[in-house]
Amino acid sequence: MANEAEFAHYTDQIARAVTEVHATLRSVTYELGDDQIGRMLERRSEDLAMLRPGVEGLAAAEHRAQVAEGAAKAPAGENLVRTFATYQGDVEQQSAHLGRVQRQLGSLSTGMTPEDRHCLQAGSQALEGALRDLDRIEQMPDRSTDDVAKLRSGVEFLKTVVDDVDKRVEAMTAQLSDGRQAAYRFHTAVPADVQPSAALRQTIGRMDDSIARTGEHVQRVHAALARSSEGFNAVAEFSVNVANGALAEKQQADKEAAQLADAVRAGVNPTARADQHPVAHQPESSLSRRLDGPAQEGGLKL
Repeated sequence: MANEAEFAHYTDQIARAVTEVHATLRSVTYELGDDQIGRMLERRSEDLAMLRPGVEGLAAAEHRAQVAEGAAKAPAGENLVRTFATYQGDVEQQSAHLGRVQRQLGSLSTGMTPEDRHCLQAGSQALEGALRDLDRIEQMPDRSTDDVAKLRSGVEFLKTVVDDVDKRVEAMTAQLSDGRQAAYRFHTAVPADVQPSAALRQTIGRMDDSIARTGEHVQRVHAALARSSEGFNAVAEFSVNVANGALAEKQQADKEAAQLADAVRAGVNPTARADQHPVAHQPESSLSRRLDGPAQEGGLKL
């Protein structure tokens, strides 16, 4: 075989991409668990439940405004407007809480910063690079082996998972947007244009449905990732083993090249190494330069 250094370089890059994606999937699995985003959604549902008595309070204010007569009519109407505004503020606050959950979900997809590599979209890009490296390897003489085919299968598997989870995270954020849009409509409503108690009841219901659907989606994705965790780990371990094997092959080739270079030098100048002196004005042979391999690199550890 030839091209040991090139093969080692590409397999090292592939292993690094795979191990980074493996870490990303572990992190996403954790974030989607009951103790993280699952708990955030549960709290939002609990907060909405505390708003439900407000429906009865608004209904009572509506009734007083409807039956008030004479001098009592204006104060009753003003009270209804104030009560409605209070619940508009409460709903707006709950919408802001949902926004924080959306941002947390979004960070799984795009990262916390533009430079964040440990997120789904960055992982997808890294795996695209790994597939390009595999294309290059398969064009090298004697390198289209069963191990390389298995490595490609593993990278394609991870790419499918990462892209699918990213789409599901996007769907979760859209589900929360449904609830936030309902909150916005309530927050910007004018009491004279709606039945305040009915509007509050409908808004709470739509926000709660949005949270419930998102929570169910989160649980399904979390469970699927947890079931596949052993497969992710196997792909990562295999990619590291291939990379370390390629590095060992390169190091052996470097060693043999160095030994051959020593033999060539000894043939040109058979004097003992300790007594050898460079010949004045004699440049290093092109053969020597070709046979001196590149510096050894450290192996990738999982």
